[in-house]
Amino acid sequence: MVSVSSPPPFSPFFIPSATIRSVDAEQEFTASSVVKTCAPGLKEYDIRIQFAQRQAPSPIVLEWLIPLVDIAGKWHPTIGSDRSLSSGWVQTINNYATLGAPVYALYSGSGENRHTFALSDAINPVGIRVQVEEDVAAFKCTLVLFDAPWPEMDKYSFILRIDERAIAYNEALAGVSDWWAGMDEYRPAPVPEAAYDPVYSSWYSFHQELSEEGIEANCAWSRDLGCRTLILDDGWQTDDSNKGYAYCGDWEIAESKFPDFTAHVARIKALDMRYLLWYSVPYVGNKSEAWQCFRDRVLPKPHRNADCLDPRFPSVRGMLIDCYRRAIGEWGLDGLKLDFVDQFTAEVAVKSDSEEADMVSVPAATDRLFTDIMAELRTLNPDVLIEFRQRYIGPAMRKYGNIFRAQDCPNDALSNRVRTIDLRLLSGNTAVHSDMVMWNAGESVERAALQLWAILFSVPQISVEKDAIGEAHQRMLAFYLRFWLERKDLLMHGKLTPLNPLCLYPVVIAENDTELCAVVYQEDCIMTLPPLKERSATLVNATEMGVIHAAFGNSTKNAKITVYDCCGILLSTRVMDGISGIVTIVTPCSGYAKVTITS
Repeated sequence: MVSVSSPPPFSPFFIPSATIRSVDAEQEFTASSVVKTCAPGLKEYDIRIQFAQRQAPSPIVLEWLIPLVDIAGKWHPTIGSDRSLSSGWVQTINNYATLGAPVYALYSGSGENRHTFALSDAINPVGIRVQVEEDVAAFKCTLVLFDAPWPEMDKYSFILRIDERAIAYNEALAGVSDWWAGMDEYRPAPVPEAAYDPVYSSWYSFHQELSEEGIEANCAWSRDLGCRTLILDDGWQTDDSNKGYAYCGDWEIAESKFPDFTAHVARIKALDMRYLLWYSVPYVGNKSEAWQCFRDRVLPKPHRNADCLDPRFPSVRGMLIDCYRRAIGEWGLDGLKLDFVDQFTAEVAVKSDSEEADMVSVPAATDRLFTDIMAELRTLNPDVLIEFRQRYIGPAMRKYGNIFRAQDCPNDALSNRVRTIDLRLLSGNTAVHSDMVMWNAGESVERAALQLWAILFSVPQISVEKDAIGEAHQRMLAFYLRFWLERKDLLMHGKLTPLNPLCLYPVVIAENDTELCAVVYQEDCIMTLPPLKERSATLVNATEMGVIHAAFGNSTKNAKITVYDCCGILLSTRVMDGISGIVTIVTPCSGYAKVTITS
């Protein structure tokens, strides 16, 4: 049942067909496991590796096979849009504290779970590869351990959780998220209600061309629309506008843009808005004073005109902590947008003439850095808001951040939809935000609205300028934010069901005991709804087709259907004696229908 090359075999109750081997034939170790059945189809394997001597381990590979039966698609946290099965050319997916998360799901064509596995160690690097083995019509699942600098050790253990229950894929992933959240080492950060308030972001609307007058005017405008938080992005720290990172690292206010930054922050907060400030955490630009100081304590992977700091050095960690302490303590900020932390990659040791590194592993040092940052910041403000961006969204990052934002996808409704839903699947109560929404002023109101309907199941971040869009766009945006705020509890805390992951979630449903909201994103797709009972339903047409096809099952309830356009203007009312089966509702592009049960 188990084959092992050179080391003694696993206990006989280990995963069928599993093998474990060392890439270095000279490395001696033994491996054993203890299995716990948590529920029918759900097992946890406590895997223990004992080395023959204390050492910095060489890579060890663990593999097992599962039959390729009723499996149509795959999912992992950094997957992107390709959900198809793949063969032997598939690449290894790297995961560590600030990149992805060690979980992988295989599901049927209907979206039912077939094989979801996850590791308890989400700090240290692990490679995951899942590929089709054509000759045996099976999937080979591979874990690669220790393929990065590690400190010396004599033993290592972790839990491998395997879920083969016939449940929805998203329920299997939610189970993994809850499993991690229940571990002391990944206890999620508190999430203030403020993390769920709509945001005005300066990035797409201003880029680095910032001014306090422009920011304050757009904050006053967006506050009236419903935004309660400002994120001031890149550009506040430099007079340069070339979009590079050459001047990052010193983190001093560009006084040409903000002559009195503390007073500016106070004016924004007087609008009853919170203020978050952007930092590119690892980057130290080669035109900064910080680079002159830390140039020998950077990772061997320059980024154009900047380098990445090495968090294994105490002085690096101390400098970063001081920056963020100042921002919260002296400038009166409510939080930070901490960017590019996935660039703290697992690299070989760096030598410095001025300081000794006190850690071997970059991911472990990064975990220590953020643990210390958050201890400092929560002392100053227990409700501090911390935003991280997609890719660094695993269970370790939930310890530090309470906002996860979709990866950049300007004017790309499809990507924004898929990325926000992907984030929701693992994030638990951590607030998931959209990438900043923007559109061209010449776009039709209906198509601009598609950008917003795409992010309905996340907290909206808006990044258009008041004076750059017309009145019709402003009316549409104002309506959308009212619509979202009225349903915020349903959309953010209701039961979320993203259907058909293989086709990138063409229908998404949120429901609670009193109402449901469903959006169709693919033309000619039937929106299959859960039983309405006595609940009202809001059905959104996020396509350019003029109809919604909704399947109401065998309900015999009578209902009133009211149809609205993308600005919330009533278009029609229809009464149905018995709403059942598939009902076609004429609804314009970016419009919606409200279904109210009457008897």
